Amino acid sequence: MNNLLKLVTLTFASSALISGCIDAEAPTEATKVTPAQPAFFDYPIAGELTKRVVIELDNPADYANISVYHGDRLLIDNLDIPKQGQQTISALVVFESNGLAKLEVRSNNADLTITRLSLEPADGVVLPTFSDISEQAGIDKVTSIKYGGPTIADMDNDGDYDFIVNNHNAESSKLYWNNGDGTVTRHDYDLARWFMHDLHGTAAGDYDNDGDLDLIVTQGGGNGTNPSKTNFYTNKDGTLVLTTGDVGIDRGGRGRGAKWLDMDLDGDLDLLLINETSLAQSKPQHFFYENIGNSNFRFKSVEGIQDIHQSRVLITDFNGDHIDDLVMYGPLELWQGNGDFTFTNVSHRVPSELANKGQISGIVDIDIDNDGDLDLYLARGKEFENGRGEKPWADFDPINQVMSYKTRGFKGVDQFDFTANGSIEFGNYYFLPLGMYRDREYPIFVGRDKLRTALPSGGDMLIDPATATGWPDDISEDGVYFGYLGNGKWRAALVRDEMKFWGFKFSLSGVTEFQPQFELQNRNEADYLLRNDGDKFVDVTEQWGVMPVGNSLGVTAGDFNNDSHQDLLVYRWGLISHRISDYLLLNNGQGGFDTVTMHGAADVGGPGNGDMGQAFDFDLDGRVDLLSGSENGEWYLYQNNTDLAGNYALVRVGYSPQANVDAISAEVIVETNHATYRKRVGSAGSVFSQSLLNIVHFGLGDAETISRITVRWRNGETTELTDKAVNQVFDTNRLDPQSLQFSEANDKIRQGVSKALAITMLPANADPSLSWHSSDESVLAVDQQGHVTAVGQANEQATITATSAANQLSANITLAIEQWYPNPLQALAISYPKSNLVVDDQIQIEANLEPEDADDSHLIWRSSNPEVATVDQQGVINAIASGQTVISVAPQANADLAQTLTINVEPYIEPYVTIKNADALKVLTVGDNIHVDVDYHAGSGNTVIASDEGGMRFWLRHFKYKWIPAKDVVKTDASVLKTTAGQSSMDFALDDLTPSDQLPTGHFYQLRVTFANSDGQMVDAAIDNVQVIAKPD
Repeated sequence: MNNLLKLVTLTFASSALISGCIDAEAPTEATKVTPAQPAFFDYPIAGELTKRVVIELDNPADYANISVYHGDRLLIDNLDIPKQGQQTISALVVFESNGLAKLEVRSNNADLTITRLSLEPADGVVLPTFSDISEQAGIDKVTSIKYGGPTIADMDNDGDYDFIVNNHNAESSKLYWNNGDGTVTRHDYDLARWFMHDLHGTAAGDYDNDGDLDLIVTQGGGNGTNPSKTNFYTNKDGTLVLTTGDVGIDRGGRGRGAKWLDMDLDGDLDLLLINETSLAQSKPQHFFYENIGNSNFRFKSVEGIQDIHQSRVLITDFNGDHIDDLVMYGPLELWQGNGDFTFTNVSHRVPSELANKGQISGIVDIDIDNDGDLDLYLARGKEFENGRGEKPWADFDPINQVMSYKTRGFKGVDQFDFTANGSIEFGNYYFLPLGMYRDREYPIFVGRDKLRTALPSGGDMLIDPATATGWPDDISEDGVYFGYLGNGKWRAALVRDEMKFWGFKFSLSGVTEFQPQFELQNRNEADYLLRNDGDKFVDVTEQWGVMPVGNSLGVTAGDFNNDSHQDLLVYRWGLISHRISDYLLLNNGQGGFDTVTMHGAADVGGPGNGDMGQAFDFDLDGRVDLLSGSENGEWYLYQNNTDLAGNYALVRVGYSPQANVDAISAEVIVETNHATYRKRVGSAGSVFSQSLLNIVHFGLGDAETISRITVRWRNGETTELTDKAVNQVFDTNRLDPQSLQFSEANDKIRQGVSKALAITMLPANADPSLSWHSSDESVLAVDQQGHVTAVGQANEQATITATSAANQLSANITLAIEQWYPNPLQALAISYPKSNLVVDDQIQIEANLEPEDADDSHLIWRSSNPEVATVDQQGVINAIASGQTVISVAPQANADLAQTLTINVEPYIEPYVTIKNADALKVLTVGDNIHVDVDYHAGSGNTVIASDEGGMRFWLRHFKYKWIPAKDVVKTDASVLKTTAGQSSMDFALDDLTPSDQLPTGHFYQLRVTFANSDGQMVDAAIDNVQVIAKPD
């Protein structure tokens, strides 16, 4: 990189005082700023502590970065300079105090000529600040490969956000339940069902309209060689039951993501499964499924869009017709939904210069100008997969003496020379092989004699010059080569004779100079901001001050300071060796964005690289938080702690009041005296996963009242709330009541008696909160639960008033006290869900009394055999052991009205499958036919379901090692579906097996039988280390 270390000049604004290693007497144009020589200067800070740093510079290289420090405090982190030539960049910073500030400017990857650096006032700007609460919230802090961001959704519809963190293979994807107190609880099992389960994007939606959210977890296709069906989980009261086959998902592909949307406008959710292009070029590429009711889907061919090669999609409504549209990328294509399961390609609305732009990593829809339509931000960066033709990547930090290298796995040789004073440390090592090479080493060769080391990914090693002396004559074998050439000079090379891995990188510490023998990759790609002008999208990237960001992997949106203008967080891949900050693009409300790097929502210097996340209000405090993932790093939950943030409204969109349509794609409109704001229920950006953000956040600036909130569901139903104060959560399940009416048939109450007053409230989903008042507490006393007591004398009367806490609507009833008279219980009836129980079952018996206000309504409950089942005094029965008991309930005042119920309790049977002839199957002979017999039981109350097994699945497995299969022979008995217990069998021919003693080291055989039950349990039995012998001559 010596050719990059050129002389540069630095000119500061007139108020800056050159100091430090720069000669204060020398002309400012002679100031040098190189990666090895930062510039220091003093600058007086006065007034507001928030400043806009503006830098005019000339970059002679293809790309570079610049950072600014105040002492040890980082103010600007690696601001991208993604092209050659003259350009102006800027960022917002916050100083800790007024006074003389000593600033340090560092360049990275190029020498820079800075022609002007100034600090401008940024009065009135509220900069968002975040803090990492991941550990205190309860998120696992483990390193993992990510896959396009998390899914945020209220999975149990309890009024707060749960989330799924999507990991790729070695570390499982996980569901976390929100406890409502700032912490989360990890679901009791992971979403990966085996080691290295090739999981991709997820999506949550209520396909069966039962009130909780179901989950799609897509799955890859074994590097394209083994197309797989998606994992479809039906949510049964918090238990995720894998029902892929049961709901009709019958096609497999190279799964990438899933999207819920109503493609035929019939009110239920249809399903779009997005796939990567098949290596066999099979069609269709993408799978569309129509929801036909009764918890079933039917595949539907959708001409045109089903065969396009793009494998990323954002669901939005770019033409405002309340029909979901698809933004497919990259390159960018717009497909307008017609509401009849067809889509029309309207990509002519995209600027022509973007028509064939690839490298689009993520897209978010955002109303940048509050004009009511949805604009688009396109984050662009280098692809995780493919990348054919890319040059190697390298970073060199001469100050910290760290050189980092990254390359693709394609065939080739990358060689570089470097200088080091003494030993070098090889670390930050990451090696992700293709599946077929997972069990093979990729060696490191040291010195002329090629001393061989097989270092695992994540390992490190110290390389000493004495050990590494010399350079080998032959470097044809795959691996990494290091050789010490003398006088502090070293050489290294990475050799691949074919495609071997998805990713490969490492860092060398102790390096003082670096000279690549290859052209470095410019990994920066320009992002785009597209404004929606109705019939077309217009590129306003430069107009809105969006700098051409470098190598963005994702983007999300939210109003992070509640000033009523939507902001952006752009995830930057960053440096090879460590995480850098992500860009927070702060919408100034005047047609522009300001860049902020030091906001607290990034683990600067931490492990991994930027990937994707979602903006959402985790704790419902009105400030938008972030859940972010770092590729080869960790998951981070960032709490928004912004001081002086504006006012807000949170609108929780439930099901529509008449047709019970779920919240997806609903539109929420909030009107204040200042402005009108619109948002859709959907994701805050999308790569492969889809969130369901139905607790819609609005920043309202300094508005103090809301004149109207309107919610429109996708079927056209609407509801409104009016005249509300700001800074609270509104809920479509707690609307303002339109009418209140007492349901009392009698306007009399007996002296000394208490009774509950009943209110009829419309609409049915109105807020039930009421306050109660008596016009004369000495006559009729009423508590805040609506229980009234006649404390006065006969013939006195008073008026009871019930007032809605939501909108102060009230209803009155006047009750007169009459002389007390007996009102005995006349009848007792009981109802119950079932009488045949299984051990550990619990049921509630309902007792119905006539009249309801009888003088003595106390009931006595008994069980004739409490060792079989107990009953408490509220009528709750608990099954204890197998047997029979009689439950009786009798009024205390009239035993003649007693009722009885006979309860039968059966023992709970655990689900199982047993290979009956297991002993005969432990040793098998090549060429024989074998018969596998099993007994099974799905468990008490359960049946065998299809899941992804299809029934009873029989496996003859050949493993390379635990638990990586070399080959599977799988057969399925579908006759057991929907049964509880029975027998099953299957035959296998052993003609093509290799005897166990001829297998490579570590290989072995296994016989296995599996099925899934309706409670979501996977049941199996196996014979491990089956010995296969040759047929005797």
